[in-house]
Amino acid sequence: MGKFEIDEKEVTQIVETMKNKYREQGINFEEVDTNLKELRGLISNESYAKIDLETEDDLDNFSSEFARKIGAFYLKLRKILKPIQKFLKNMPIGSEIGFYLYSANMQYSTSQYLALASAGGFIAALIALIVTAIIGLTMPNLLLKIVLPILFAFIAWIVATLLILFIPKQKAVSRGNGCSVELPFALRHMATELKAGIGLYKTIQTIAVNDYGTLSEEFARTINEIEEGSDTRIALKHLALRTQSRPLKKTINHLLRAMRIGGNLSNTLNDIAEDVSEDIKNNITIFSQNMNFFAVIFIFAGIVLPVAIMILGAIRNSPIAATGQELFQNIPLTPPVLFIFFLVVMPLIFAMLIGIVYKSQPQV
Repeated sequence: MGKFEIDEKEVTQIVETMKNKYREQGINFEEVDTNLKELRGLISNESYAKIDLETEDDLDNFSSEFARKIGAFYLKLRKILKPIQKFLKNMPIGSEIGFYLYSANMQYSTSQYLALASAGGFIAALIALIVTAIIGLTMPNLLLKIVLPILFAFIAWIVATLLILFIPKQKAVSRGNGCSVELPFALRHMATELKAGIGLYKTIQTIAVNDYGTLSEEFARTINEIEEGSDTRIALKHLALRTQSRPLKKTINHLLRAMRIGGNLSNTLNDIAEDVSEDIKNNITIFSQNMNFFAVIFIFAGIVLPVAIMILGAIRNSPIAATGQELFQNIPLTPPVLFIFFLVVMPLIFAMLIGIVYKSQPQV
């Protein structure tokens, strides 16, 4: 999915419509200027990305208590963490965060979220440094006592930061999958109402207020855009651009085409619903077949391998090996090697296995 790009003229038109709406209600536009800038940023991913985390008052906008605590930590060490935030912003993943935050409906600006990511990674590094330093006290090698804590802290910082940065994309994809699961039922619902002569806007409203999970939330966002002055076609176009659901994109494209050139929307939606249902069934079947093979790999990598290493390590470090048996002494499973294997290699193996399962999940 590329960057979220919207025609600047469309954005300006929406903002101007909102200005007139607020003036008609007797509200001074200066009072709502900030909110309009945030709305403009949500649509065009420009100005909203510039809202930073600078004071304690900014923390009140975070709905999560955990995020507020991380934000408070960032503010206390802002001089140290600010350069890290800027570094993350210049990375390729940092340039895409704004779109995925918008797609995942996470109420953070790009700068705010990168500030939280820099603070979260720093906290993980501190914890890793303290824990490994305590463990390192039991090691006889002075070099390991110094190098291991620094190495583990660096690894923990990279892993924690990357995990935090990938959360918006993961949530956006999860929302897209949630939309895809509910889409066949919602499309049949829409087709029935359109066939009964109910207008498209009322049909979209019906889906927004019914219990179709994430799909209802996305349609509700579309309704809000329309009520704020956006054209129905533009609002639907925004929905297609921000969603990570391929079937929903396909549905919106068919819908826009039918609205432009004419056509039977009811029949079109029913046909798409059947196609989506069939795709979901096929993807689940393929996933089940792949998991049969993955189970064998997991048993070996997650159970057999660590048990075998533990047994060989016990033999290598037993009193029998200490008597001078050359066969046992050639086994390179010394305590530092075992320490690295179980604290570094095994977590990486499990993380890789989890990643394989995640990537193999049905992407409808």
